[in-house]
Amino acid sequence: MSASPSRHRVALAVALAGVALSALTVFVHERISADPGYTSFCNLGGAINCDVVLGSRYGRMLGVPVEGLALTTFALGAVLAVPGALGACAGLADLALLGLASASVGFAFVLGVIMAAVLHHACLLCLATDVVIAAWFVTVMPLAGRFDPTLSAAWWSRRGAARTVAAAAMVFAVAGGTLAAVRRPPPATNLAEVRMRDPQFVDWYTGLPVRSLRELTAGEEHAKGPSDAAITIVEFSDFQCPHCAEAFPDLRKLVRSRSDVRLVFRHYPLDSSCNASLPVPLHPNACLAAIAAECAGDQGRFWEYHDVLFENHEHLERESLFRYARELGLDLAAFRVCLDDPATRARVGQDVDVGNRVGVNSTPTLFINGRAVAGKLDRTYYDYALIIEKEGREAHAAKGGS
Repeated sequence: MSASPSRHRVALAVALAGVALSALTVFVHERISADPGYTSFCNLGGAINCDVVLGSRYGRMLGVPVEGLALTTFALGAVLAVPGALGACAGLADLALLGLASASVGFAFVLGVIMAAVLHHACLLCLATDVVIAAWFVTVMPLAGRFDPTLSAAWWSRRGAARTVAAAAMVFAVAGGTLAAVRRPPPATNLAEVRMRDPQFVDWYTGLPVRSLRELTAGEEHAKGPSDAAITIVEFSDFQCPHCAEAFPDLRKLVRSRSDVRLVFRHYPLDSSCNASLPVPLHPNACLAAIAAECAGDQGRFWEYHDVLFENHEHLERESLFRYARELGLDLAAFRVCLDDPATRARVGQDVDVGNRVGVNSTPTLFINGRAVAGKLDRTYYDYALIIEKEGREAHAAKGGS
């Protein structure tokens, strides 16, 4: 069985490129895991967001970071390509190389489907890795044609065996990747389990600064959930902010599914027309959208209008705000008067003033029982945070605290 040294050398070079790219992705993933508020260089906002993909539960398969698996695979592939690159008759090494490259394509396919159909976000680092995998596959696959076509040869040197290994590896990777993706560990139920699963998050979260709820609320804000809830989340948000729009569905589900959580919404538009802490309007429609939400609130429809704004956060010009009001059945004449009333803008300004006093400088900023979290969290981390807060409250009460 002959092998082309040049093809093995290209396969080696591609595998080494995969090692370097995977190592970079591991670094980014570790930063995201260590600091949920971290924003990576490949977070371009909107649907192009490595942080969402790598920080999701699909960033790990069976407890192992996906990019760690890729790093190991590329490193092993580089080792297997060395004998052929040196001109040796590789034999079993080529067979294993074919299996690795094929399995990588199958696994990349599963992760691509997850990004597109489940997460609805794309990771540039992941897509770059997919390109390297595709190049590796195209480079390695012709080696199967160099195996012995006769049945008299040893099984590992037969062409049929090479093709079978390649096909089986791809099928196994697709099936195994799908099974690992749909497998959910049982939810954590106490602080000990949270600490065992993610000690870095516990250390990061418990080290965040805490504000008194009296500094954050005055009792007149828009709120959902029981007034005596064990956990109060005060959200300072901006309707034109992409990260706020990403946080919105998780927070909505959280309040709907938990009877012990109360969500308080406060405006913090990143728009200098109502937020004097900003030199320029980062989100030029954010103030008007906040004012419109207040006007919807005057007609008892704040939360419905709030949901519509986040679902359409890229279209918040004045005409659209009136269209949303009309679709919700609001009194448009009263809505128009309210929208142009300086007193309504002043109400938004009161929220901004509170945000500035407690150190808000980005959106979303969440205060979970007063603990300041800059940026949105993955849904799993919300659950972890609530466990930490609930057990902390219970421990405080057991000591006789109020």
